[in-house]
Amino acid sequence: MLSTGSGRGATGGWLDRRLLVPAVLGWLWARVCVGLGFVVAHRLTPDPALAARPDFPLPRGLMSWDAFFYERIAVAGYAGTPPDGVRFFPGYPALGRILSPFLAGHTDLALIVIANVTALVGAVVLTRLAREALDHGGSAGVGNGAEGVLDSPVAVAARTGWIVAVIPAAVVFVWAYSEGLALVATAATLLALQRRAVAWAGTFAAVACLIRPTGLLLLVPIGVELVRQRPRWMPALVAVTAPIGAFVAALATIRSTTGSWTSAFDEQTPIRGEFRNPVIRAGEALWGVRFNTDTELAPYVVLWFLLLAVAVWKRQPLSWILFAAATLLVACSSQTIDSIGRYGLLAVPLVIALAQWADRSWRTALVGAVGSAGLMLTTAQALQGRIIP
Repeated sequence: MLSTGSGRGATGGWLDRRLLVPAVLGWLWARVCVGLGFVVAHRLTPDPALAARPDFPLPRGLMSWDAFFYERIAVAGYAGTPPDGVRFFPGYPALGRILSPFLAGHTDLALIVIANVTALVGAVVLTRLAREALDHGGSAGVGNGAEGVLDSPVAVAARTGWIVAVIPAAVVFVWAYSEGLALVATAATLLALQRRAVAWAGTFAAVACLIRPTGLLLLVPIGVELVRQRPRWMPALVAVTAPIGAFVAALATIRSTTGSWTSAFDEQTPIRGEFRNPVIRAGEALWGVRFNTDTELAPYVVLWFLLLAVAVWKRQPLSWILFAAATLLVACSSQTIDSIGRYGLLAVPLVIALAQWADRSWRTALVGAVGSAGLMLTTAQALQGRIIP
């Protein structure tokens, strides 16, 4: 079983080439796929109705969709952003504003650099998390021959590093989106819990809460591990209060402009719709394939819930499983679930579960081929205005 004990023994260092090289190569290859998607998008004739929209994404490229709002917040604050821009938390644009003077004042470039660099850092941290957790378990590395090699802790961790970059939803790690930063914070939180450093886990979770509202979901694994590990009261207090404090601070920043503590959520309602039973909504997405609705969402619904089953089958820690399940339930709890791809991507135990499943050569090849093609297609579709990344 995957353990949450200390993971610093006999697992190599942060510069372990067996883990670092696959993560870097996956990061580079993902950008090749996205580049090919740009080529395809520019060669396709756009839908005239979509091309006539003022927010048509093709001319804006990496600064389209949510990236537009992040740039406006970074440059002009919430007061200079369209009203629905208050949906986005301040951590990422604030960092872009800080970095922009070092890039000749180009805030857009600063946001793109942050997104891409943190995507690589996040992949490296994720490989470390998988390596240390698997190294203490009995679910990997117990086979013989080629199967045993592919199922070893190092092999699974190495696959995790490149798989997280080529899942089609990972296009957001190239755009000026906050997911790269969120990946670092999420993986670092779980790694700190793995090492029983609960105060650090709370600190990293606090960073996640400044970046995205869903960062608060990290209280799920923190709570489970506090019960399991029973640390001293002071680190435990930090682990719980730091994320909540950061979440409140993010809302306070938005409130200073809008005058309302709930404006970030109020602006979500017209876009996402009212609360829905997440199980029923997920079923509707699958059923919608028959009627050509939710077609682009159904593969993610199937993928993430199947990987949740794999996580249970591979006996991942309970804190991981509950965190992933909570993330999927939140992702499916509204009428509009366009973001389920990147929600699942940040439920990093599911990415590790995919790497665990790919313990045969043909499965590894399948994940790489389908992911690469999907990443290119997702890029082209997003730039054509047909899907929202």
